[in-house]
Amino acid sequence: MALFNRGRTVAGLDIGSGYVKLALVDHGGDRPEVRGAAIRPTPRGAVVDGEVVEPARVAGAIRELMDESGVRARNIVAALGGHDVFIKRLKLPRVKEKEAARAIRQEAERHVPFDLEEVRLDFQILPTRRSAAHIEVLLVAAKRECVESRVSLLADAGIRAAALDVGAFALHNAFVHNYPGSADGVVALVNVGRDVTNLNVIEEGVPVLAKDLPLGSRKVAESLQRDFRLTEEQSEQVLQGRQPLEGVQRVVADGVALGLRRAAAYLGGRRSGDGVGRIFLSGGGACMPGIVEALAERVQVETRLVNPFERVPVREEAWGRRILTGAAPMMFLPVGLALRAA
Repeated sequence: MALFNRGRTVAGLDIGSGYVKLALVDHGGDRPEVRGAAIRPTPRGAVVDGEVVEPARVAGAIRELMDESGVRARNIVAALGGHDVFIKRLKLPRVKEKEAARAIRQEAERHVPFDLEEVRLDFQILPTRRSAAHIEVLLVAAKRECVESRVSLLADAGIRAAALDVGAFALHNAFVHNYPGSADGVVALVNVGRDVTNLNVIEEGVPVLAKDLPLGSRKVAESLQRDFRLTEEQSEQVLQGRQPLEGVQRVVADGVALGLRRAAAYLGGRRSGDGVGRIFLSGGGACMPGIVEALAERVQVETRLVNPFERVPVREEAWGRRILTGAAPMMFLPVGLALRAA
């Protein structure tokens, strides 16, 4: 979907269980540059397992975030995700271009776990050899109710979004922009949030699998309070590395390892048959001390922390520099959203 002309700024807005995050990217120069970032805590209990359950409180937090940051850009791209979004890579017999939409919709009826009358359906035909007997298609389906509720939430916050982007695609966009050449083979993007961890598998540069795992830094905090009898404040200090405690990363590492094993079972039936070769960690939970090493040891796969500003430089005068330097992995998704014009 074409969104913006060059020379305009784009704001990426991510609404999470822990924080509402905003990144502003300027596309007016030779390459995108970050003009600023802002983070505000999401009202407690207003977003549960990635789903907004108290829209009025969340809308209020978004309004406050926009007021504090001073952003008035109309080009705002917001994330859409959760259990109401379905992504699948399909292989179909080659057909004429004008017949492709009908063939893909027929195939969607077999795979999409929702009533097609209740979803917004989109697809992209992936590059293949002209001599190939089949085409490959990336299919996306989002429940209309999910789309409409997100649009309504943003409207209540005074925002008319230029677009909604699937969170998995925004993460993919941030990855391929910042790490060109690293998408060869099979790569896992793991975005560790407060309640939910997004597991996205990329095969030869194309998203092939997106899953939400019911774990995040909140579960680690609850485990610390239960197993070590810590207070809520003490558990947060441990998560932030201000109070060392060995083994706190195992909850996330074990959960991600299970998700990767299931992803490997899916990938085993594909053409390449390759397992995940590299893991890139992002999200607030990725800032947990020792999580990179714990996951790498658990799954025996090269694991590294992402930097959303690897090839998206931050301007000297950018506002929110403390956020940009101190919590960079948290900004991977909003930067990916704001890169939609790149």
